[in-house]
Amino acid sequence: MADATGHTEYLRRGRGIAVLWFAVLASPLAWMLGLNAEYGLVRVACARNTNLSLHLVSLLTLLLALSGGWVAWREWKRTGREGPGEGGGTLPRARMMVVLGLMGSALFSLAIIWQWVATLFFNPCMAI
Repeated sequence: MADATGHTEYLRRGRGIAVLWFAVLASPLAWMLGLNAEYGLVRVACARNTNLSLHLVSLLTLLLALSGGWVAWREWKRTGREGPGEGGGTLPRARMMVVLGLMGSALFSLAIIWQWVATLFFNPCMAI
């Protein structure tokens, strides 16, 4: 698996496909789960007068989003550090998924960070 063509067979198997889908979906799922969890924990944070649970959710979701980006980066290096191109087949498909994973990780990590900034500046009791 040292070169991109040797990696193609790996990308055709279930584990390779699952890794690519993780790279694409980890970041948006992390953001969505984090947003829903924070909305659900606002009343708890207000009742306990602490934002610790909200900060913990933000940290965990940021780590999940960044892990999707890390997996995408690793796969990008394995597939030859090239763009997807216009050809068909396993390698261009994998490269496209890797690019989507990298861009999604950057976008959703920033979204999670900005939501975390709001948690830093606003009291959760303001929402109730």
